[in-house]
Amino acid sequence: MVALLLTAALAAPAVPAVPCRQGLDATANIAARDAVIGPLVLIGGKRHARHDPNGFGGHGFKMPVTLPADVKATLKVPPSMRGKVGLVFRQAVQDRVIERGVRAADRALKFIACTGEGRTGWPGGLVVDRPRCVTLVVEVQGRPAVRQRVPLGRPCRE
Repeated sequence: MVALLLTAALAAPAVPAVPCRQGLDATANIAARDAVIGPLVLIGGKRHARHDPNGFGGHGFKMPVTLPADVKATLKVPPSMRGKVGLVFRQAVQDRVIERGVRAADRALKFIACTGEGRTGWPGGLVVDRPRCVTLVVEVQGRPAVRQRVPLGRPCRE
């Protein structure tokens, strides 16, 4: 019984979901300035290399995320970046981040695209403790995880 309770206490917390109903129809066009991480696209994700954080109370960068129809993908901040980088795609998290900074952001989110055709998009963005090149991970069930570096206030070296 004690072992069962200990195992449950140490289990990873559930990843919050951002469902289709919270999204909008999004463009299917992917531009050179977008960061493509597997099926997930951070709109304008490559254009922040030389900008100061100006979103979320000066803690980050606003950039919507899109997914193709019928896809469920989890966007994650790797353990080495936790507390340094965070995800802000839910209103309650945005309010916390504005008050408390990057440590109040989500570390992982599961995006659930709408069914049918096209792409689903969600408003939001990323927050950082300071300008940096960040690594993000996208996982889709049944596929290998995809890692991508994204410049947030500082260019990423090749």
